Amino acid sequence: MKQNSAIKKTFGLLLAGILLLPLISACGGPGGEAGGTSAGEGASSAAPADTSAGTQAGTQAETAEETTAETAAKELEPRDRSSTYNVLFIGNSFSYYNDMNKENGIFAMIARKAGYTGVKVSAVYKGGYYLRQFLDKTDSYGAEVLEKLNSSVKYDIVVIQEQSANPINNPGDFYDSCREFKKLVDKNGGELWLYSTWGYKTGHSDLSKYGKSTADMEMKLRAAYRAIADELGVGMIYAGAAMTKSFADNRSIDLYNSDLKHPSPAGSYLIAWTIFGTVFGVDPAELTFDGTMTAENAAALRSVASYIVKNGAEVDPSYATASAGVHAPVSDTPVTGLVDSSKTVQLTSLPSDPIVSLIHRDEANTGDGWMTYKSKSGTFSGIRGDRDAIASTAYSSVRGGLTAEQKADIADIGYGVSVIGIEYMDATKKGTNFSSSAGTWTSVGNLVNGHWGTSYMAAMFFDMNKYNEKGETVEGGPYTALITLNFGQTVEFEAIGYFSGTTRGFAQAQDVYVSDNGTDWTKVESACYDVAGTTLTSLSTSSHPDPWNNNTATVFCAFSMGRISGKYIRIGIIRGGEIGDNNTGLSEINTREIAVFGKAKQ
Repeated sequence: MKQNSAIKKTFGLLLAGILLLPLISACGGPGGEAGGTSAGEGASSAAPADTSAGTQAGTQAETAEETTAETAAKELEPRDRSSTYNVLFIGNSFSYYNDMNKENGIFAMIARKAGYTGVKVSAVYKGGYYLRQFLDKTDSYGAEVLEKLNSSVKYDIVVIQEQSANPINNPGDFYDSCREFKKLVDKNGGELWLYSTWGYKTGHSDLSKYGKSTADMEMKLRAAYRAIADELGVGMIYAGAAMTKSFADNRSIDLYNSDLKHPSPAGSYLIAWTIFGTVFGVDPAELTFDGTMTAENAAALRSVASYIVKNGAEVDPSYATASAGVHAPVSDTPVTGLVDSSKTVQLTSLPSDPIVSLIHRDEANTGDGWMTYKSKSGTFSGIRGDRDAIASTAYSSVRGGLTAEQKADIADIGYGVSVIGIEYMDATKKGTNFSSSAGTWTSVGNLVNGHWGTSYMAAMFFDMNKYNEKGETVEGGPYTALITLNFGQTVEFEAIGYFSGTTRGFAQAQDVYVSDNGTDWTKVESACYDVAGTTLTSLSTSSHPDPWNNNTATVFCAFSMGRISGKYIRIGIIRGGEIGDNNTGLSEINTREIAVFGKAKQ
């Protein structure tokens, strides 16, 4: 018996190696999980071998495959088909692609075909979202999730899916989010299930950030999901493992969309079957529903889903981790009590004065690298300060790429908008003017360029120095950066507002100052806020579309300036935005526009 076992084990290793080597060589993201459905991949999902990246991961993945193969298949216990089930899916495009888990999507159709006519599917999806955003009551999608889970409707099954790389990038944040969802779902009376996703396919530009290969990335995700599932005692859906196994078993079936990240229709079909079979205890191999697949491919994918449903997927010991005691990073700056929120005056109706951070001009081109846009009411551009220029054109998307001279130029308050403490900018948010001769906008210029669109965000990263309101570097100073607006004349300020796609995009705690001379600063308490003590409320943006193409921002928050007068406004950022992989909130903002409402002082 021992000899036969050894032979079986050796054969298992060889077979796993044969199956997984093609996977490692051929398989391969925020705004990455964007909305919309793309066309499927080409005829073959194979890619040129990448042995340099896959050797170690291949050995580890083979070990995991062997362990999985030796795990005894469990006896499934199907749920009662005569009962009703409210199922809630929460996630991003990795959940909704190809109508996978929508109300009448693939999952719902499988349930009906399997005889579960009482299944009602609900979903809250937003492309690129993190679980923590679905827990944020100030976010429109977060508010929807919280409303559902705090309502009288009982969701028997709640399936949550994290942003595709966050369990690797920031496991503490992922774990904390799962913990919060467990509390909410327990309170609602349902079951929480974690939906573990897959690795990006070879060729995807971000794969190297998260793994040596597709299989390596998927195993890292599997380990993180397994850790928190064990801690919380909740169910886990091995969708990523199903993708890994299916590629090894059925190389001719395209599993990835042409973007090398999202699932193809075949991938979504496999995932939906894996979710359904796991949650409802039904063997996919015993049912027939082909959807848009050929009968042959559908049967092959159901066979893979059947294996995963019955056997699960073990975590390779070299990847295994534990979630206990692991939490999201806590910044060295207190996150509460930074601003006296009792003095904040958040507007509940639109300001009566016009936006004065946008100005109208007669010239078609100013000659300094900035081009104005011809609209029905004339030409416009952002405020230009004393230098008749919106902002410095210095730019670097690489940390450390700005020289001291460039940083000083960016910080020069003679411009219409300037920033003290900037380290670098996000190049993907840098928009190009309407003609190549007009130069480019930088993230700093985007703060007042009058465009609320996603391509023109002010994505800025700060140098982590501490400043006082005068812009002096001070040990233990309150501000991580200072943004100054120079109106070139004395203005009576009614309000200051912020346009963005989410309230997490702009500073989470800040002070606002006004000055006549750029040296002496008066704090405007009513315009200072701290999201720890102030629930930001979005006003309607329909009355303030941007002058470029009538875009409206997703959120618009405004604060009273009490009609104080001055030439300059300075925003002292205490705690930056919570964007992408950064949830400490210290080092960046990613807003679309700072808008000041007022009128020239007579």
